[in-house]
Amino acid sequence: MKIRFLGTAATEGFPAVFCNCDACTRARENIQIETRTRSQILIDDDLLIDFPADTYVHAMKNNIDLSAIHTVLITHSHTDHFYAQEFINRGYKFAWNMRQNEISIYGNNAVYKVFKEGIRREIKKCVKDSISFHVIKPYSIFSSHEYTVKVLPALHSTKEQALLYCIEKSGKTFLHFNDSGLLHEECYQFLQENNVVADAVSMDCTFADSSGSHSFRHMGFHENEIVREKLLKYSIASKDTKYYVTHFSHNSSPLRVRIAEAAQKRGFIAAYDGLTVQI
Repeated sequence: MKIRFLGTAATEGFPAVFCNCDACTRARENIQIETRTRSQILIDDDLLIDFPADTYVHAMKNNIDLSAIHTVLITHSHTDHFYAQEFINRGYKFAWNMRQNEISIYGNNAVYKVFKEGIRREIKKCVKDSISFHVIKPYSIFSSHEYTVKVLPALHSTKEQALLYCIEKSGKTFLHFNDSGLLHEECYQFLQENNVVADAVSMDCTFADSSGSHSFRHMGFHENEIVREKLLKYSIASKDTKYYVTHFSHNSSPLRVRIAEAAQKRGFIAAYDGLTVQI
């Protein structure tokens, strides 16, 4: 299973779109290295986790054929994770010789509402007919092509049930814990009951090692360590499991070298835009 971190920033990007703090100013001095776009992950060139507006830039920068994508998993409806309007361009006169004729999108009810509104004004019937949307709920299990996906509840929003994903293919397992605070105990129990042992885990690290009070909606290194302990306690992780941290806020000063060293001290790998790993 090949995992590509296409974007590794929180909603404001890094350097943040309107910010001139010290971290953002320093990032602009070395923009090619320090830029972090909105979070997105690509698995084996045909499954995407989240679909921000930065998807187009990700495809161009990483030479990705978006027409080959057959499965899109959406965590929640916030704009940095789901840009529905782009799907208007998936067909008709906007796209020829696509590798996949059909695409399946999975998300919660709020994502479905955003999807319907986003495509309502402009989508052509031939394009709409090639897109299937599936409303999913926590603790469900489904298959899409060669993938098996287990769905978990995130602790992120009071207005919708954001989702986390366990993705399995060919004996490999990837846990996607982005955009969430600490997980519910039931999440670990569910994974344990389903005999999940992760090869790699991606965790929200919005706050990194920044000081001050943190909201329940995201994590930093401290919370990441708690999640790792829980995964080991429930035998969902092994001594060989790799832990990646991502979704950094500019307030955590996620300069490439600084954040990599801070993560390494805690046994984590700090993802950056374009990082590709094989599990």
